Amino acid sequence: MQITLGVDNHATQCVSWQAGDGIYAIQCPGFLPGPGRLPGWGYVLSYLVLGADKALLIDTGFGLSDLKTYVRTLTDLPLVVMNTHVHPDHSGGNGQFDTVFVGEHETPETDDGVLFYRVPGQREACDAVKRGGSYRFAHLRDGERIDLGGRTLQTVEIPGHTKGSIALFDENTRLLLSGDAILKRVFYGAGVPLSVYRAALEKTKRLPIRDILSAHWPEPLGADFIDKMLRLIDAFDPVKAECAAWGEPGMASRDMRMFCFGRDFDDPDFVALSFFMDQVDQIMQ
Repeated sequence: MQITLGVDNHATQCVSWQAGDGIYAIQCPGFLPGPGRLPGWGYVLSYLVLGADKALLIDTGFGLSDLKTYVRTLTDLPLVVMNTHVHPDHSGGNGQFDTVFVGEHETPETDDGVLFYRVPGQREACDAVKRGGSYRFAHLRDGERIDLGGRTLQTVEIPGHTKGSIALFDENTRLLLSGDAILKRVFYGAGVPLSVYRAALEKTKRLPIRDILSAHWPEPLGADFIDKMLRLIDAFDPVKAECAAWGEPGMASRDMRMFCFGRDFDDPDFVALSFFMDQVDQIMQ
């Protein structure tokens, strides 16, 4: 597909494409370009994985459009719904569903201090979400499997973006659906030591991954992208990081930096960590 960096197309409806055998990528309305040298692609992707008996919806977007009705144009299978983490661009549509699974160490209140609210000028939640009832969180343990009937996905806990971020490994296609835990630019907001994140990436690397489908980039990342992230962590030096100011409410006053390899998002070798300088002592433990 055509990738336009840093431009909001003001979409009002979901669009989708086939990202793998029985896997749909769903581009949800809402634009969050984020900090860094170039703002990146800016959209959030949910993923729908089809089994023989059930379907798994991974993340619910900002809640700016009727995702549940859109999903029903793609499948009529019973839905299992989960959030890779609870930032509002991934959980904003949760009110349309009864139960939403999250990682066992994720906190619904997002206590890491980096919960970003709606970007300036962004639309309110759609009527279908506003009408939605209350929902409950249920929890998935690291390594726990989700059986969709003829298709099994394994939960992979990768703390770093948030304390309880999870990815899903599809054993059929060998695709890792990584949420925001593995991206071209990871917003490292949980303040957990980089050694913890590194260990989680090493664990993830042992899976027979073919490609990585992330939440903020429309093209697959190769399995070797994990090695790129590991090399970045090993070279991490906050003194050499560049300014990556982001003027979101509650964040503009904090000193945000970005440590990266590569020129910008167009560079296939680009990989980056954005972080707050007031978390460096925690990160470097």
